This record gives sequence, C-alpha cells and structure tokens, in this order.
Amino acid sequence: MDIRVLRYFLVICQEKNITRAAQRLHLSQPSLSKQIKDLEDELGVTLFMRGHRKITLTEEGYFLRDRAKEIVNLTDDTANSLEKTKIISGTLRIGLGESPAIYPIMQLLNRLILNYPEIKIELVDDIADTVERRLNQGTLDFGIVMGDRLLDDFDSIILKPKNEFVAVFDGKLPLAQKALIKPQDLVDYPLIITSQTHVEGKFKDWFGKYYPKINIVANSNLSYNGSLLAQAGHLVHITYRDIADIDRTNLVQRPLSPNVWDKNTLIWKKDIKQSNLERLFLNEIKKLS
Repeated sequence: MDIRVLRYFLVICQEKNITRAAQRLHLSQPSLSKQIKDLEDELGVTLFMRGHRKITLTEEGYFLRDRAKEIVNLTDDTANSLEKTKIISGTLRIGLGESPAIYPIMQLLNRLILNYPEIKIELVDDIADTVERRLNQGTLDFGIVMGDRLLDDFDSIILKPKNEFVAVFDGKLPLAQKALIKPQDLVDYPLIITSQTHVEGKFKDWFGKYYPKINIVANSNLSYNGSLLAQAGHLVHITYRDIADIDRTNLVQRPLSPNVWDKNTLIWKKDIKQSNLERLFLNEIKKLS
C-alpha cells in the first residue's frame, strides 16, 4: 500500500464524495477514482458503496479507515522525530594524547552523553603519530593531536587550550630549589621525554648550545607512566603541566624558562561522509574554538 494513496482514501472518507475530495487534493476525479480502484484491487475488497451524491464506507472500508489513520499518524510522527533529532546515536571514536588542557572537550562529551542517551564514546589514548595513522585507516572518527605537525591530509580546528611543558622530578633533588628550570639546569640530570616525533626538534631548539650535553635516557608514550619513572628515581620528566600526581607523591613540577608550549588540534579525515553524531560533535567543538 502506498502511503500517498492512504492519505487520498482518508480525504474521501472525510468528504464522502469523490469529486469534492479530488478538488481538495488538486487531482482530477478520474485519476483519484482509478487510484482508489487500484487500492481495492490490491486489497481484494470493496471500500465504498457508491451512490449518486454520496459514498458510504463498507465494513472493510471502516476497518481500513481506522488502520490508515494509525499508519499515517505513525508515519508523520516518525518523520517529525527524524527531522527534530536527526537520530543522534552510535559510537564516537576519538584518539588523543594525555593533557589536562583538553578537559573542556571532556565536558563537551559529558553533555552529549547526557543529552543523547543512545550514543557511546570510545577514547583511544595514544601518541599523535598513531592517531593520524588510525584516522587514515578509518578506525577513528576524530583525533586530538598536540604540537606543530604537518596536517595537510586532514581537516582540522585549533583548540583554544594549550599545553605547557614543565619539568617533573623528585622533590628531594637539588633541582627543586629552583623556581624555573633553564636548559643549563638539566645538563647533569638523566631525562625522560615523550617519543612523539615533533618534540625532539622542539627541545633541541630549547636546549640550544646545551643540547649535545643532555642525556635522554628514556622515552614515554604516555606522560603518566613517565611520571611514575621519575617518582621512582633521580630522573627528570619533561611533560605537560599537571599530568603527574604531585599532591600524593614526592614529585614536584617546575615551569621551563623560556616557556615551551604545545597547541591542541582536532583533526579528521578529509572528504568523508560524517554521521549525525560526528556532525553534532564538530558543531559543538566549533562553539568552543
């Protein structure tokens, strides 16, 4: 049954006259009569008893009238719901590194979860190199990458919060007496630094003439694990501010001088068809940026 013909049938039930119904529907009377006759043939029943001035519903006609109202109302309600909500559901997969600076993104995701109970969030913690690779493979929808990177293969939005690098180390080290950590202060200490590709060049510039003298003994994908290593010994971890559990450990953090910052960038694959959920997330992100 064609929903359009069911609507025609209901107008005829209201008008009780084919000619008036045709006028109301802006159809010719023969065309409307044929479509109703085709509906009767399809169902194998007679819907109307046709009189000279008025038509009367048969028992089958009354049955179809009640069912047609339900079908049309359900169709209209479904269409209206689809138009209003755009069906926000599914899983949003985001790859990202560790940084307190992306807390506003977590607040946004929390609001989406509250407002759209059909959605799920999958957060994949990893370094930017891996996030970019997984975006290209299609196993992530979005990535948040830190630092200055070549992103020609992606669409992107630079997020407002930035990441400040600090030195994290045991508070008993002599280094803890300094309010700011300068490049020359780290010459005598073994260092832990992230393994992301952009960071080595950033700190090579920061250390300047002292770079040949520094001793990087460990690399860490995840900043929290690097801070645990610093907590266990005499190493200095160069990482983002407030990653380490300063309050409940022997660790302290000190800003670098001159300051070193990383930006946060939301990226996604170019020229792909996005889901309603992905478009909603992107629109909300733009309001924050």
